[in-house]
Amino acid sequence: MQAAVRRRFRRDRADSMVLTAIFLAAAYWGLEALLNVLSPSEISFYRELFGPRVGETAMRVIAVCLFLLFGSHVQYTINERRRAEQALRASEEKYRTILETIEEGYYEFDLRGRLRFANDSLARMLGRPRAALVGLSLEEALGVEAARVLSEAIERCRRQNRAVKAVECRLQPGGEELWVEASVAPFRGEDGEIVGFRGLFRDRTENKRLETDLLDSYRKLQQARAATILGLAKLAEYRDEGTGTHLERIREYARLLAEELARLPRYRGYIDARYIEDIYQSAILHDIGKVGVPDAILLKPGELTGEEFEVIRRHTVFGGEAIAAIQQRIEGRSFLNIGREIAYHHHEHWDGSGYPRGLKGEEIPLSARIVALADVYDALTSRRFYKDAFSHEKARRIIVSLRGKHFDPDVVDAFLRLEERFDRIRRERLEEEGRNSPPASSPAPRQASAG
Repeated sequence: MQAAVRRRFRRDRADSMVLTAIFLAAAYWGLEALLNVLSPSEISFYRELFGPRVGETAMRVIAVCLFLLFGSHVQYTINERRRAEQALRASEEKYRTILETIEEGYYEFDLRGRLRFANDSLARMLGRPRAALVGLSLEEALGVEAARVLSEAIERCRRQNRAVKAVECRLQPGGEELWVEASVAPFRGEDGEIVGFRGLFRDRTENKRLETDLLDSYRKLQQARAATILGLAKLAEYRDEGTGTHLERIREYARLLAEELARLPRYRGYIDARYIEDIYQSAILHDIGKVGVPDAILLKPGELTGEEFEVIRRHTVFGGEAIAAIQQRIEGRSFLNIGREIAYHHHEHWDGSGYPRGLKGEEIPLSARIVALADVYDALTSRRFYKDAFSHEKARRIIVSLRGKHFDPDVVDAFLRLEERFDRIRRERLEEEGRNSPPASSPAPRQASAG
């Protein structure tokens, strides 16, 4: 920066010297003319100083000065241009050296899509000598798939008139898979017009493998978690419902309802993909608290007494407190947040007549309102040791009659829009259980609402 300032100062100073010389010459001629006009005779002063031919001598002196000044300025300009050209060559050499030594693959394509330049790194990535790459088309140099991805990035770069970064594509030199992150930028000529495109290829193969391994490990962890949760939930369910697919049906119903409610404007900002996944995973924990209910009450075939029914009701508190205790050992948000809500409140009623706290309306967590309907629908349409299975139509009529009483009206309306899918899931799951045959004997009556 300082060198550039000094060069500009020297150039401006040389220009000033030329202008000064011209100004002094003009001033001399003007003064001479003025004195000769005003003086009655030619001034002898000049003859004594310069000789008898004063005018010619003065012009010679001025001419010599002007040539000296002009010549020095021309020489200065030539020297400056030579230094600028040398600096430009050094800069270009340095630029080329950097391109040759960087790890990223550098390329330049012309407007016809032909490779004009490739550095050594790109040649190694593509498994070819540099000389063999020059002149090849995108498809010939990169392969069909990578050429298509890069062509789309080039078109986007042309359309937006700016660089496009972080475009992932796959190269397969010699059959080996290579993942790269490409960038594309316009390459402009001296007139500012685009004459081609250039960019970098950054090898991300190892990172891609690590990401794939990490995603695979995360997927396996999620599957193991879901299987563990389902197994634990079934331990409680076996004591009451048998070994059927009740839990699998519950979580599918809950997910359907959550997805349908997410379409409504009032829930759009609340129910997201994470919420839907969490309610799917945690809905099966709704009756986990039944492990704390004695078998004598839980499996009683006849009608429950008031005291026994109160013990049954305690399963919501048992389940909620058990999940809350687990949550205390987990940092951050987890699906157990929704699981605790469901375990505590899936027997609360919209009109406030439910248990354990008698919550009303939107005081009841949305997750619990969703699972409440899913649980009742499955209970009504499933055979239990104390009741026969109801048809889908009968279960539908019961749920509609409880709209605004037992159930959230929005959840009931969502169920009605999804009822065919509910019925299909029910039939498919029952077929899996092999429970299509009628029961051998009629069960003893019992209060169904206790479950």
